[in-house]
Amino acid sequence: MQDPTTPSKPPSSRQPSSLACVSCRRRHLKCDALLPACTRCQSTNAECHYVRSRRGLRTKPSNQSPQRFDDQMLTADDFATWLNATTLATDLEADPALLHGLETPPVWDIPCLQDDTTTTAWPEPEPLATVTPEIAYDPMVQLYYQNFHRSHPFLIPRKVLHSSLRHRIPPYLTGIMRYIGAHYYPDVRFKEEFRRVAYTVLSDTTRDGFKVQGLLLLAIIEHAHGQEENAHLKVQLAIDLSLELGMNRASFAPINSEGSSVLAESWRRTFWELYVVDGLLAAMRDQSSYRLYSYKADVRLPCAEELYNSANHAKYTNSERSQTKLNLGLVMEVNRSLDIDLEARVETVDAALVSSLMQIPSSQDSTSFDSSNIDEMLFQAEMINYLALIYLHHPRSSMRFASFHARTWCTRLRICNNNPPPTDLDLHSQKFLRAADMLSNLVTLPSTIKSRTPFFTCALAMCVIVHTAACLVMSAPEKVESLKTRIQLSIGGLNMLGKSWPLAKMVRQQMVNMYQEVGLR
Repeated sequence: MQDPTTPSKPPSSRQPSSLACVSCRRRHLKCDALLPACTRCQSTNAECHYVRSRRGLRTKPSNQSPQRFDDQMLTADDFATWLNATTLATDLEADPALLHGLETPPVWDIPCLQDDTTTTAWPEPEPLATVTPEIAYDPMVQLYYQNFHRSHPFLIPRKVLHSSLRHRIPPYLTGIMRYIGAHYYPDVRFKEEFRRVAYTVLSDTTRDGFKVQGLLLLAIIEHAHGQEENAHLKVQLAIDLSLELGMNRASFAPINSEGSSVLAESWRRTFWELYVVDGLLAAMRDQSSYRLYSYKADVRLPCAEELYNSANHAKYTNSERSQTKLNLGLVMEVNRSLDIDLEARVETVDAALVSSLMQIPSSQDSTSFDSSNIDEMLFQAEMINYLALIYLHHPRSSMRFASFHARTWCTRLRICNNNPPPTDLDLHSQKFLRAADMLSNLVTLPSTIKSRTPFFTCALAMCVIVHTAACLVMSAPEKVESLKTRIQLSIGGLNMLGKSWPLAKMVRQQMVNMYQEVGLR
């Protein structure tokens, strides 16, 4: 006698259906799409219901009231199954470079959304217990690697997610990747779907390098949401745990990588990313809480991005351009000094920053490499160096006396004084104005701005502040018009970043209000 829990096979004469019930779809099982209940759900006494096809997910908004995420609506899990079934749909503009070297998605994902006209036989699904989800093909993880990972490449490369190493990744880290990836998809509902799982990192009791990575990612995202205090708290928790584990020591990576050179490099990158984020958040707050700058670290600097993302298991070598990570700390050290005569030290740090900029290939020089595919680490190195120049010269510049309020979520620079601003720019003003010019030029790069780091939001805010101050002290009409054009360029960049990150949208409005309050039109 047949086991009543074993589903009957659909009649061989029945052609595959483009429709699958939610229960079968979530379990990656074939479905004969019978109504009112499919054969599998009937045999297991399971609730059987269907969702209306939303192929493309680009339907025009209706005039009806918004619908909720309920059992009759498309859920994040349904969306993941749908998008996997389309073999990484072109609607999301998949980057072919990310697919290079990966195998075809498992056949058990494919049947759910075949066209009604297809006559291809359904493949026999694997037993559910033996099916391992292919996280490398998860649509939100794909969006994470296409966009965010390029600017913050410290998790293991996407290619490695297709290896046995993926079994070491805790569920909360996968949840964080999905949560971040959802920021690059226009339907905002998916962010809320994945947010809860992402934040389970806070309750996880395991204290290891993966938890440091999770806390660091949340800190970046909370900053990108304008949650300054929360971001600062997450970074401090990540620093505490990293120092407790000894991630600042060269021995940590090989000991905790189980012989994997890729994972060892990921640990090194995690520490240096934490070092950079700690510095950027400190600079934007009050330039007095850069903890990691005072700790000794003998961790090797990260290797070149191309070598890392290729998942090449050869020995990784250092990248000299990563030395720029140390420059921001030098600036803050000078700015916190109580010494009376600092001019010699300022000149030394200024020389170090300019030297760093000359040693790395400029992303603004199209002859140095393919400018349509910008190396985000080169971009970030330039951004940090230009920001450091602004932070270095602003306290010593006469232009800081321009009379307007510039305190925002991104900076606590105080450019407000009732004294009349000078009509001539001193050397420090000229230097940090030039740095702001070069920083704003990064908006014009040909590659998409959505792949820029969320910290670019605050870099653009600094450009607007500097150029607005310059407008108030410049007398030549042509100079003022040029500065206004640069302000508009930075505002445009903030507008684009605001499509993914709430902070950019909020800061853009702050900058527009500031610009109008000082009487510029």
